[in-house]
Amino acid sequence: MFTRCLLAGALFCLWASVGNAQTTDPALIQQARQEIQRRGLDETEVRQRLLQRGIDMDHVKPEQLPQLQDTILQVISELEAEKPKQTQAKPAQVSPAKQPAERPPNGMPPPGQIARDRAEEIQQKVKQGISIEEAISEELTRDTTTLPPAQVWGQHLFRDKSLSVFRTTNEVKPPDSYVLSSGDVITISIFGASQFDSQFEIGREGYIQPSQMPKIFLKGIRLGQAKELLRSRFAQFYRFAPEQFAVSLTTARSITVNIFGETVNYGSFSLSAINTAFNALVAAGGPTDLGSVRNIKVIRGKESKRLDIYVFMNNPAVQYDFFLEDNDIIHVPVAERVIGIRGAVRRPFRYELTDRENLISLLDFAGGLQANAYREVIQIQRFVDDKRVLMDVNLKDILANKQDFTLLNGDEVIVRAIPSPIENTASIEGAVELPGQYALDETRRVSDLLKRGVLRREARTDAAFFLRINADNTTRLIQLDVNAILAAPGSAQDLLLQPKDRLTIYAQGRYTDEGTISIVGAVRDTIMNYPYTQDSSLTLQRAILLAGGLRPDANGIGLITRNKSDNIRELEYVEVDLAAAFDHPDSPANIVLQPFDRLEIMSRSSFTDTATVKISGAVRQPGLFYHGKNMNLREALLLAGGLKLEAARNRVEVYRVQIRENEPTRAVVARVQVDSNMNTPNGFAILPYDEIVVRTVPEFEFQRFVEVQGEVRYPGRYALINDNETLVDIINRAGGLSKEAFAEGASLYRVEGQKGFVVTDLADAMRNFRSTHNHILKEGDLIRVPKREDLVTIRTANTRAFEIITAPLIANGLINTAYTPGKRADWYIHHYTAGFGKNAKRTRVTVEQPNGKINHTRNHLFFKSYPKVTPGSTITVGSKPVKEKKAEKEKKPLDWDKAFTQILATAATLATVVVAVAALK
Repeated sequence: MFTRCLLAGALFCLWASVGNAQTTDPALIQQARQEIQRRGLDETEVRQRLLQRGIDMDHVKPEQLPQLQDTILQVISELEAEKPKQTQAKPAQVSPAKQPAERPPNGMPPPGQIARDRAEEIQQKVKQGISIEEAISEELTRDTTTLPPAQVWGQHLFRDKSLSVFRTTNEVKPPDSYVLSSGDVITISIFGASQFDSQFEIGREGYIQPSQMPKIFLKGIRLGQAKELLRSRFAQFYRFAPEQFAVSLTTARSITVNIFGETVNYGSFSLSAINTAFNALVAAGGPTDLGSVRNIKVIRGKESKRLDIYVFMNNPAVQYDFFLEDNDIIHVPVAERVIGIRGAVRRPFRYELTDRENLISLLDFAGGLQANAYREVIQIQRFVDDKRVLMDVNLKDILANKQDFTLLNGDEVIVRAIPSPIENTASIEGAVELPGQYALDETRRVSDLLKRGVLRREARTDAAFFLRINADNTTRLIQLDVNAILAAPGSAQDLLLQPKDRLTIYAQGRYTDEGTISIVGAVRDTIMNYPYTQDSSLTLQRAILLAGGLRPDANGIGLITRNKSDNIRELEYVEVDLAAAFDHPDSPANIVLQPFDRLEIMSRSSFTDTATVKISGAVRQPGLFYHGKNMNLREALLLAGGLKLEAARNRVEVYRVQIRENEPTRAVVARVQVDSNMNTPNGFAILPYDEIVVRTVPEFEFQRFVEVQGEVRYPGRYALINDNETLVDIINRAGGLSKEAFAEGASLYRVEGQKGFVVTDLADAMRNFRSTHNHILKEGDLIRVPKREDLVTIRTANTRAFEIITAPLIANGLINTAYTPGKRADWYIHHYTAGFGKNAKRTRVTVEQPNGKINHTRNHLFFKSYPKVTPGSTITVGSKPVKEKKAEKEKKPLDWDKAFTQILATAATLATVVVAVAALK
């Protein structure tokens, strides 16, 4: 692929010399001819083949070359494809049927296709406005493979594309330090009392000459100096204030930069002069894993300048000291000293050091030490006498004495971290105010630890537990008397503390059996899990008073659920007489509650069924209602909010279930007529579980409206006055479409059933009243007719849009471009997104029309028919499906018994058929 595009570029440069011999380098022409001969192609043969296509290269102008490059590359591909066929035919005669087909390795496309693809890329870039030299250079240096991760700090600037290469046509504002030269185009603007606006290209002699003004030499001076020079010269001929004069670099010249050494790509690169040496290195892919990032040389003639990536990372403005000139050389040597550092530093990595840089500089490059770095000893792994040795270095002394330690190439510096656990502490926990760890420096004995922890009032002081962890990680538990320790500090029980000792003080409540009681049911305040111990004397009367007393619905019966003390899973139920307990508090009826008792006071409502009445139909508030005593039909309808306007008062149906003791139920219905006040002649009574249904007057309905928005003469709401009124009927009632209407993009939104948008084609419906798109409208439909659209939207997924279009022009992965009549989807993809991406599936190109209809690509034998594009359409490129490996099916052993049985059954069936056929004959 690379050599094909190189040959095409050589031919472009060679034939460009025919029409513009003065501006083409003779050495480049000679190099192009040598390249053609090396490929085994004859320049005369190529010219003759082009003449057959109607192209005479002796009379082609330079500006016509970009339009002819597709044909030129096609001719090159044909000649190269014919060459191997001729060589194969001479040594052996092989029949076409037996000759093996030539297949490109690794599934690569054929050489002719590669050349055509590269030619398309070059053509697209030239159409964007960049020079043909830059387009060819970008194609030659374009590397589709992913660069490996950076191995040395500084390589990531080139591996992750932190820097980019500027084109001649990029709108990049150069700094004032940019050096002007021949080929640069500047724009001079004057606004105010005098008006002037013109562009000038600096010629080979190095000057520009505005109309009726002397020559102004600009070659070799910086842009900032040129602005001051031009301001002073134009001030002699025009009147303007200082702020009314502007100079800008419109187009930077193209230069050739030669990059050699340890870079991913090397050779000659055609770049815009606005690029610095750093950008040029990006074009070459940056230094390789062996290349230096500290000692890069920029050579101009006999002068050489050192380029240091680390200096640039600390001060990015230093890049403006490395603007390039034509034929400058950048050489990347092999890195001489690379040191790795890991451990407790802020940025562990591998760094390149210069001659005077050692350990202190390495720590600075790594961002310094972390807070937990162990400075007493750091370790350095080094290769000495064909062995790998480990060296211990006291970093604390080096930093204190402001010394340094010499590092060698391949050294690995290891900075260890201070262990996280804190050793010199003892802890106290439990019934204390201030639990936690305390330093042994000030807390030497158990008594000191008790003073710092501050005992709580409920702490048990006659028994505490002291846990000691020995050096061999075994433990020893000691019981201590806190009272004795506090009474006599320093005594035998007041132990000296050691690291990791732990003192636990328990609360007195830990040694007390705790219980609870619950009081629920018909009491004013429900009590759940109220603390209660065995020695309390809580009677039935006091428990009810504790819960706020009985509610009015209490029926005087209580039930205690009790867990037995010897087996909490065994329950006992005790029924109590509440009236006796309150009337005679000293009687056995007022029993004493036990821990974990649950007292439930029964309510009268618990023993009463709740009867309901259901009301539905043409009422304002249908639902389920409680049945009341002596309830009649009018009262039931009042509960339901009364009758609606559409209610049929002569069709009120009451469904009732007849319940008789020890007999099956039976459903009956009664039809009742009510007046305007919902009264019945005899006051129809409603019984429990009745269901009332109020019917609706037949064929009752209000006006049904649809809404028309957009480009019709009279937009707004329209009532459906006829049955099955259609889309075209409403459009005609709205005065028809306006002149700006875009009927193909009209939409229909249906509210009924939450169906949403309906695919429709208003243009087809307007042409043919019987069209399937002439939908019958429903209430709530929204018809929107937009203005005529003149844009087309392209989804950038699976395309190469980001190679030719800047991010601001791509919003949310979409490109909006002008509609071109008669062009299909593939034309827009190639014209505006640089063609299909590597994951694109060309048969999955779809076009979504403004009305929601989606058109797909169709295959016709070996050709694809891409969908047509209309104004307002959206083009989408689908991706190739992910291929999954199919799991190999397990080979099951053959069941011979089953197979033999099937053979016998088949034979019996065949015999039966034969006998039947014979009988028929």
